[in-house]
Amino acid sequence: MKIFKHIYLLLFMIFISCSKDFIVKDIKNDYVTILAPANNVTTPNNTVTFWWEKLDGAQKYNVQIVKPTFLSVQQFIADTNVTGTKFILSLTPGTYQWRIRAVNNGGNSQYTTYNLTIDTSSNLSSQLVVAITPIDGYLTGTNAVSFSWNAIASADKYEIQILNSTSTTIKDTITTNTTYHSSFADGKYTWKVKALNDYSISQYNTPLSYTVDLTAPVSSILSYPANGSNVKDTISLKWTRVITNSTLDTKYDSLFVAFDSLFTNVASKMRIGTTSIKVNQLNPSLSVSSTTFPYYYWRVRSVDSVGNRSSFSNQFKFKLLP
Repeated sequence: MKIFKHIYLLLFMIFISCSKDFIVKDIKNDYVTILAPANNVTTPNNTVTFWWEKLDGAQKYNVQIVKPTFLSVQQFIADTNVTGTKFILSLTPGTYQWRIRAVNNGGNSQYTTYNLTIDTSSNLSSQLVVAITPIDGYLTGTNAVSFSWNAIASADKYEIQILNSTSTTIKDTITTNTTYHSSFADGKYTWKVKALNDYSISQYNTPLSYTVDLTAPVSSILSYPANGSNVKDTISLKWTRVITNSTLDTKYDSLFVAFDSLFTNVASKMRIGTTSIKVNQLNPSLSVSSTTFPYYYWRVRSVDSVGNRSSFSNQFKFKLLP
């Protein structure tokens, strides 16, 4: 009898152990907890990772994705079973609805439904900011420079970077504006700007160059006629510009002719692009020297293309003969 009793006990334990394998948890009233993407989120990333918490009793998960909603399906994107807790899919821009439920041998959980929008226009990675000012090759004679660029609708802020002639970054500023103002020393520079938001960063535009020229030309040197000469009005007043690397862009010379050595009484003042002019071409023209004003005094000042002015040249005088 004891033997049979032990056999019955062993069979009962085996039955209890095996029956556990046939007991399936009821999940019909449960919901899967979604971790990402959040409900109603708009993302510029078209590759989406769908992620949820593991539900006790689930053997797999059914994921369905439609466009735009389950009440008005225009396109069925996915209907798949996943054994893990992540599902990755690339989507085209648009509005989507997706849902997930857990599945086991006993049935399904309830669906959890979320909304999702793919808006690649918010993705700045392939966009470029359009720079406005200063234009490429800009030259200025002031140390203050203003920068501007076109806005990008999906950008939250902009990063402007300015480099000197040795390609060293001297300014790197983030601003929410589409303008930036700063001061610079004499020299050559390049600038570029890119857009940023919480999702992405645009590319820099092609760097644009500009030059800040604060260096005045070197004073010219008077050469003809010799100081104190007696001349006819057919002769030319001549001078020589001193050319250096910083004064190659001299645009014109201002010629001053006066009745006195202090130039308080100016007889003629002209802007001249060359380095000589005939006396009879001066405006206003000069009269023959008189006893009151026996000599005319003259000098020049060089001016470059951005308005930097040299100091005055040396000063000569001449007597104008009839």
